[in-house]
Amino acid sequence: MQRTQIYLPEDLRREIDRDRAQSGESRAEYLRKAASERIVRRRKSKIDLTKLAKEFTSGVKKSGWDGMTKEDIINWQREIRKDRKIF
Repeated sequence: MQRTQIYLPEDLRREIDRDRAQSGESRAEYLRKAASERIVRRRKSKIDLTKLAKEFTSGVKKSGWDGMTKEDIINWQREIRKDRKIF
């Protein structure tokens, strides 16, 4: 462990001391647990965007675009525009 010194406002320190008196923890142990809980909460709240994207798209059927080149798509767009007379 590494020693760390912090300054606490008086009202916060009183609240901490009131809470820790019930558990019998030292102030240092109380603050270590509080910091650990905050870190765990932050890690759980982070969204894994890759996982989210996979979950979101897993139920979507293939679009037929897989393996198509940029030129294939451009040619398809041209055909649609010609067909619909959009130039």
